[in-house]
Amino acid sequence: MSPPSTAPNKDLPGTVLAVVFIGIGLLAWWDTFEMGDSDSYVFPRAVIVTMIVCCVLLIGRNVVWGGGKHHRPLEGSTWRRMGLVITMLGAALAMPVFGFLPVGMVLFTVLIVLAMFDPWTRKSRISYPLIGVAIVVTFYLLFAVLLNVALPEGSLFG
Repeated sequence: MSPPSTAPNKDLPGTVLAVVFIGIGLLAWWDTFEMGDSDSYVFPRAVIVTMIVCCVLLIGRNVVWGGGKHHRPLEGSTWRRMGLVITMLGAALAMPVFGFLPVGMVLFTVLIVLAMFDPWTRKSRISYPLIGVAIVVTFYLLFAVLLNVALPEGSLFG
């Protein structure tokens, strides 16, 4: 039996993905030059800068300290993962038709049901919907009112 290695684990896949995301960020930054006024490009550029900084920090961490411990792959439900992707795509397609608030409420509910591993209790049945409504309404108020971002109102209702 060989002794455990003391060399740091290099996270090559994480580093490669960070470089890819830096490239995507630079491409997205270049695309913001097509936007006319500063109100249009401030938010995307802030997200791009944050993403690039996080990727550079990840690369730096991987180069200096290594990538962290290797763990065995997590076991999980393929159906839950597929449900997540299908739900997110469905919400993206439904949002222009039904609007941000109704789709956000349904999306949050479905995601909570998909993510719930523990049995439902009286407390979770009461608190999760209340918290979900608070989160969706807060995001709506933050973006639509405070940041003045045009959110989909829904062609069905408008």
